[in-house]
Amino acid sequence: MLKRLTLTVCMLSVAALCATMLGCGGGGGGAAPADVSGRILLTATGQPPNPAATVTIAGRSVQTLNDGTFILRGVASDARQIQVTAQGLQPLTQPLPTLTANRVNNLGDIFLSDSGYTAAVKGKVVRADTLAGLAGAKVRISGQVTTTADDGAFTLSGLPVGLGGMQDVGLITAAGFEDKPVRIDPPLGASPPDNDLGDIPLAPPVGGIPGGPTTIRGTVSLQGQMDFSQTTVTLINPDNGETLSTQVTAADGRYGFWVPTGRYQVRAERSGFQPQTRDVTLNRTDQPQTVDFTLIP
Repeated sequence: MLKRLTLTVCMLSVAALCATMLGCGGGGGGAAPADVSGRILLTATGQPPNPAATVTIAGRSVQTLNDGTFILRGVASDARQIQVTAQGLQPLTQPLPTLTANRVNNLGDIFLSDSGYTAAVKGKVVRADTLAGLAGAKVRISGQVTTTADDGAFTLSGLPVGLGGMQDVGLITAAGFEDKPVRIDPPLGASPPDNDLGDIPLAPPVGGIPGGPTTIRGTVSLQGQMDFSQTTVTLINPDNGETLSTQVTAADGRYGFWVPTGRYQVRAERSGFQPQTRDVTLNRTDQPQTVDFTLIP
């Protein structure tokens, strides 16, 4: 009898240990820990929920702060789902991106809806300079993440109905390109059909790209001189006077910037010469604008 009792206790202990290791809520408790942060907002207002929302990952829960932000510490890094509940709103359960252990994984803004989570989107991320599809770009919308295919295409489902309007709802990133906030207008409707976001252009960083394309270019010459080096050429946002990029010319006086379409100012200046500023409007990235200067003493 004693042997049977001992065996039963051992079996129960092993079962309890296995349950502890497996964890709950879509992740294994035996994985290395990770921290997860983000912000919960409402699709209808773009504001944090009040009363606070509850965020749950792998059996661990926390309430959002007054600004909608949260951080869950020590979550199993193999957790696969996040659940968010708030008074008067449809509860949200959606997949987590792959978490990196021993660091804070920021999910960005996650939106709650009172109309459900049956919206799906499709789109294509393209290079702004050539309009070619951009493979491997990371697309994040309302806390969900995917990567673009070889042709730049992507899809995401299970998004909040009504997501969009005037606020940013995500971010697109790719190595060698400017980050692109995602803004959806009009707001998403329930699917099917998928909401088509069309082509989304990503621009290389504003400024010169060694060996790469330029969309505003030219030459600065100095009256009475053969060496045009050490001339400073500045690219300016005319709406607020902000300096976007600066270059210093070599002996040939050439300069070049890569910028997306828009209005700009180009200023050339060198000690001992009168500075000049020109307005330039770039209508298409495949039709570069040439702006030449001749500075006089």
